[in-house]
Amino acid sequence: MKKIIMVFQIAATFIGTIVGAGFASGREIVQFFTQYQAYGTAGAALSGVLLTWIGVKMMVYTRRIGAYSFNELVAHLFGERLGTVIEMMIFFIIFGMNGVMLAGAGAVFQEQLGWHRQFGILLAVLIGVLFLLKGVRGLLWVNTLVVPVLIVFVVTLFFFGRGAGESAWAAPDGVRWFVAAISYAAFNMLTALVVLVPLAKEIDDEAVLRLGGLFGGLGLTMLIFFSHFLMIGDPNAAQFDMPMAEIVRPFGSAMHFVFVVVIFGEILTTFIGNVFGLARQLRSTFPAIGGLRSAMMLLIAGAFLIGQAGYGSLVGVLYPLYGILCLVVVLYMLWVRLPKK
Repeated sequence: MKKIIMVFQIAATFIGTIVGAGFASGREIVQFFTQYQAYGTAGAALSGVLLTWIGVKMMVYTRRIGAYSFNELVAHLFGERLGTVIEMMIFFIIFGMNGVMLAGAGAVFQEQLGWHRQFGILLAVLIGVLFLLKGVRGLLWVNTLVVPVLIVFVVTLFFFGRGAGESAWAAPDGVRWFVAAISYAAFNMLTALVVLVPLAKEIDDEAVLRLGGLFGGLGLTMLIFFSHFLMIGDPNAAQFDMPMAEIVRPFGSAMHFVFVVVIFGEILTTFIGNVFGLARQLRSTFPAIGGLRSAMMLLIAGAFLIGQAGYGSLVGVLYPLYGILCLVVVLYMLWVRLPKK
């Protein structure tokens, strides 16, 4: 029974680390999949396969070499010199993503509830700190609580929602959908590994890691598909920062409010996971910083400053750029062999 619970928690953390503000709000789905219509559906399948494959493989790799942080995994894969360059790139990417999460928290409160955006940002910081103080246990439980609720909401909307159909979307061109799909998997998995590496180090059973990663990848792929079809069905919602919340709005104010809370919760899961993983990376690179808590506070302060920028513009500019930067690294991870047990 304990192993089953651990598998479920790993799967939920796998999903929750990737499903942040951009995904839960629908903004990310439109950016990488829905604008390409049917090609976006193929892209969703491709991204799901890549995310599951790389996620399981790198967690097992981490466990076999005993890596403490993402830095150690990268150094083992690419060597010290190239590894240092990759570590710096990923550090600044995730540092920027933390700011996007807080900007998303502000957008949720401003666009969906009509409250001041700073209230949402400060609330996300406060709750995030409380869970981060719990360490790995806090990371696992926040995802265990929030992720199942999001899955229930997305599945319910998929089967009972309404839509205008694909024809309202502009026709896609070229192979941009293919590049978008691989880029999406690349930057999401590479940034998720900052969280999954220290998590994998804490799990003694490799079979539990494999099952947790597999179920997490399958659940994530299902969420991508359902969210993509919902966005296709209601193209008018794409003009908002939080298109998924606009799709929920016709179901009544109570359901809309609950879904807004779910989006906020998913923002928290990614924010907490990123700070948790990045703090270890920062501490291992700069030991003079002190303990993990000092590193976490520095990261949160920096994310707060970045979060003052607009949410929609941050997702539209930073995420595609991150995908291209991460592409080569992730393709190498697909090719590299697992070390022996």
